Amino acid sequence: KMNRRGISNVVATIILIAVAIALAVAVAVWVFGLAGSASKTATLQVQAVGLTGVSAAISSGGSKAANLTLLISNPSSSGIGINGFTLGSLSCVFNQPIQIPAGTQGVQIVIGLKVTTSSPSGSTPTSGNFTGLGPINGGNYVIIVGGQGLSSSQITATCSGVQAAQVGVQYSGYITTVSGQTYPFSVTASS
Repeated sequence: KMNRRGISNVVATIILIAVAIALAVAVAVWVFGLAGSASKTATLQVQAVGLTGVSAAISSGGSKAANLTLLISNPSSSGIGINGFTLGSLSCVFNQPIQIPAGTQGVQIVIGLKVTTSSPSGSTPTSGNFTGLGPINGGNYVIIVGGQGLSSSQITATCSGVQAAQVGVQYSGYITTVSGQTYPFSVTASS
């Protein structure tokens, strides 16, 4: 005869309870870990208001800047720094981040875009390219409207690439944050 012995019912119950508790703890850590990291992620809301003054910038031979206006909100619980932007083939990195504090709603950022033209001497230019930042009304390159404690003085940028400047064209672009996140926008150029 074979002697069949198993583990006692008490030991089996204790093992099952321990495995169930360990599994419940593992699932809870996974679920709350994902939820916790999602709630900590800072996010911006970016809306392009307009790309204006393109015709004037072209016809001025580049002495005037076109204005890219963005409306930015930061509903998250932590501040976010904007490091730069891309508009079509033109990419610019600011010399210092534009800080958007937590809870900020509807800050308007106006970026002056330099337009470089080439035309025969004595004629009015009819086309041009966005090549970098240009002064807005002879002043700053970036103007921040509606943000408490936000300063636009001394903001410049290093830019690379060239984007054709044309009225009526819809451009795609994105804002880049200090952490490397990108937030897309699209804007149609107007005169």
